[in-house]
Amino acid sequence: MSVIRASSTARLMALRAPAPMFVRNYSPDTRAEGATASSTSFKEREQASESKYIKEHEAEKLKQAKDKLAKAQAEVDKQQKIVDGNK
Repeated sequence: MSVIRASSTARLMALRAPAPMFVRNYSPDTRAEGATASSTSFKEREQASESKYIKEHEAEKLKQAKDKLAKAQAEVDKQQKIVDGNK
């Protein structure tokens, strides 16, 4: 009888235990710090933005080179006219 009384008293005390006010529930698949950088979508976006930057930079350099070539060609044409005029 005392065993039954002791076990039922323990159950009542367990039921009456106050619930914790703040509980942290961690999901089982939490990522470690820095996991964003290792995710595939982040890598893809980063590579895409780098590619876009490089293409824009190369296009700007190509435009500058074409402008420089056009100026040099104009100077050559100008000098050629001077040479042809003196003959």
